[in-house]
Amino acid sequence: MKFSKPFKNQLINNDLDLSSFDNKELVEWLISNFINILCDQKIFVSHVTHTPKEDASYKTLFALNAKNDNSSYEMEFGIIRNIKVVGKLQQHKNRLSILMLNDDFYDSDNLNMLKNKNYNLSKIQSRNTLIIWD
Repeated sequence: MKFSKPFKNQLINNDLDLSSFDNKELVEWLISNFINILCDQKIFVSHVTHTPKEDASYKTLFALNAKNDNSSYEMEFGIIRNIKVVGKLQQHKNRLSILMLNDDFYDSDNLNMLKNKNYNLSKIQSRNTLIIWD
């Protein structure tokens, strides 16, 4: 089951600049929205955990795991370190990655890195934001 796309839609619809969140606020937002997305799909859980992960391409990366008596549901969320690593990002099932962009992003080399990825470019609270999902 894919959770990264509805997560991406929630981020855009709520116009949230996640760079303004500290880690505690970010985790709280991630868990709350993960539960909301699951509920929208008629999946009800009793327990949600988050686990920090290490990846040199990310400033922050978390794995989210939600469980009920019958099943477990997982997704990942990360804030990309910089534009130079975007082309090297591996596809991960149910990972949502974001990057707050500098004004020099819009050149053909940077855009070419994205041609095989699912992505949105969005202006969120006056910040250009690249959102990549699997």
